[in-house]
Amino acid sequence: MGAIAEDSSIWNELPYDEAWADFEVRFGFQPDYHERTRPAIDLPPDSLVIDLRPIYGYPGPRFAAGEASINASALRCFVWLLNDLSLTALDWQHPSYEYSPASHVLSLLSHMPVPVFPNGDYYIHASEGLRWGTFGHPWQQTLTIWGHELIATLGAELLTWLPRHAQSRF
Repeated sequence: MGAIAEDSSIWNELPYDEAWADFEVRFGFQPDYHERTRPAIDLPPDSLVIDLRPIYGYPGPRFAAGEASINASALRCFVWLLNDLSLTALDWQHPSYEYSPASHVLSLLSHMPVPVFPNGDYYIHASEGLRWGTFGHPWQQTLTIWGHELIATLGAELLTWLPRHAQSRF
């Protein structure tokens, strides 16, 4: 892990099973590397699924720019919605964290131990009580956004340059 993961004032590691418990129950999370059509979660009624295939389709600088853009846009929206509050960041089969997006931004460090863009694993960022958040699915190349506040900010922004996936319910 990079230096930021060691800064316990920003990224605080959580016990893995405890961190995932509420998410797994609420969303019926069923990880499956081979499944390419059925969502790995039970999509809530207020969910927007963004199709990331236009980014995955262009390796090199276009992919890197798209990945960086989504991570930066999500972080900006998290800060605006939360002020100084924290989020939970889940990375399937890897450490999970509670972190402050505002503190992360002020640290001037760009590395996020758990990014939003799903480049390698399932990544989840969720507000307290799972009121809103993101679920990145790397094999289906989608980003699910749930909760009206986050759909109105991050979702609206991403829809200006990425298509809505057929699984969307919003």
